[in-house]
Amino acid sequence: MKIVPICCFLVCMVAHSAELYMAGDSIMADYKPSEWPQYGWGQALTAFMKEPEHLHNFARSGWSARRFRESGRWEKCIASKLKPGDWVIVSFGHNDMNKRRNKPPKNDYSTIDEYKAFLKGFADDAKAKGANIAFATSIAHSSGFSETNGVMTVDGGATGLGPYVIAMRELAAELGVPLLDLNRYAEENLPKLGIDGAKALYMTIKPGEFPNYPDGKTDLAHIREDGARFYAKGAVEMARSQGLALADLFEIIETKERK
Repeated sequence: MKIVPICCFLVCMVAHSAELYMAGDSIMADYKPSEWPQYGWGQALTAFMKEPEHLHNFARSGWSARRFRESGRWEKCIASKLKPGDWVIVSFGHNDMNKRRNKPPKNDYSTIDEYKAFLKGFADDAKAKGANIAFATSIAHSSGFSETNGVMTVDGGATGLGPYVIAMRELAAELGVPLLDLNRYAEENLPKLGIDGAKALYMTIKPGEFPNYPDGKTDLAHIREDGARFYAKGAVEMARSQGLALADLFEIIETKERK
């Protein structure tokens, strides 16, 4: 009778720990301390991970679904590494809609049909590897905030985002892909903060407010660390409310304030 070494048996019994990969743009990307308080929600998601080392954020500032695919970054950094049970969160739209970026080296613009095709390609690749994928809609721009008689509303489709948000929703339903609808989350939850509180999550900075931006900054699209945490928490909550296995990777914790 052939004896199987105990060490081999134990190795075979160890389950593969699910990895979480992220593909997206500047709203999801990591930022250097020299750029703080600018932060990406994928960067903030690390604080919600049970095992932060299993999160791999490959989002890049200024990139679209088209460039992520055509540059080879998707295949090299994510698709080639996927194993059964792994997860990928894909979030594009901000650069895909920009018609001014329709030629090299920033060939980012896609029509709605092209945008859907790129997203479907990511989903097909993940499923072929036995991995799981979720789409995350683009967050709202603060240019879509308004207030009437003390009541704040959020237009998540401002600046042309609307058709791309809708396209992602439609494709997710068509393919049966889980959707983390951060855009709708913004519309429903930012008004609870009031217009000043909501705007404070974004990168509109007064001169002298932060050492990294001595002259201030007016940026209605990108988010500060608190804004990144707001959207990351929303992604976790939606994963849980939908009963996704993705939620097993997260735990709700109170993140420490930056000193």
